[in-house]
Amino acid sequence: MKRYVFLLLVLPAAACVTASKYKAQQSEALEQKKRGDDIQSAFDAYKSSSTAEVTDLTSKLKASGDTLASLQISNKDLQQSLDANKSKLAEKVSALIKDRDALAAKNNDQAAQIDDLQKKLDDANAAKAAAEAAAAAEIEKTKKSYEDLTAGLKSEIAAGQIQITSLKGKLTVNMVDKILFDSGKAEIKGDGRKVLDKVGEVLKGVAGKAINIEGHTDNVPIAGDLRSKYATNWELSTARATSVARYLQDNDKVDPTRLVAAGFGEYHPIAANDTPEGRAQNRRIEIVLVPKE
Repeated sequence: MKRYVFLLLVLPAAACVTASKYKAQQSEALEQKKRGDDIQSAFDAYKSSSTAEVTDLTSKLKASGDTLASLQISNKDLQQSLDANKSKLAEKVSALIKDRDALAAKNNDQAAQIDDLQKKLDDANAAKAAAEAAAAAEIEKTKKSYEDLTAGLKSEIAAGQIQITSLKGKLTVNMVDKILFDSGKAEIKGDGRKVLDKVGEVLKGVAGKAINIEGHTDNVPIAGDLRSKYATNWELSTARATSVARYLQDNDKVDPTRLVAAGFGEYHPIAANDTPEGRAQNRRIEIVLVPKE
């Protein structure tokens, strides 16, 4: 920094100027010196202030540089953390998409299963409704057959020779043996033929039913000369059932493919065999209408 030096030249007053003029010049010179000193002081103050400001700014700049370096390091750490989190997030998103697709596929499968079950349920309900309708129709047919038989066999029913029952589509005509056969014989009597003709007329009009003809006896063993023809009650009951089936086929034109003849002997009693009345009930022919397989 330049310093300003003011030189005061003192010349002999007598030579150049008067005393008053000299004093004025001297005063002006002092004033100029004072101004120079003030300027120097102001400069020194400015210099000192500028140096402090420069030092402060330098310190602040260094602090800013340190802060910037720290921020750069922190930003790098944050960027690395962000990259790691982005990678993890991408993996989670990929896993969620995979789970979503699997769930959607499962839902589609379940929806298909539900549709299939619903179809099966609808089919089952339709089959059930059809079966119920068919069963109702069969019951109605059986009811009509029951009414026709009851009307045609009033006298025999009243005399206790025939019983007719109808239960859940199964129609049974129970005839005591004496109305059809003489004791120990399997040939149908004349009165028995008349009864069978009435039954056969109704049976011909019943469709979709098998006709089981069942022969039953009491538990009294076959004795005497009859043993040469029927060794046991099995043979006698079977012969009587077969005679009824043949009569319905030959005389009443009942379809033979619907007829079944079976002998049960003494082994399906409907009453006790220890009284004459009970044994009479057990000696019977049952004609049973059942659904045809």
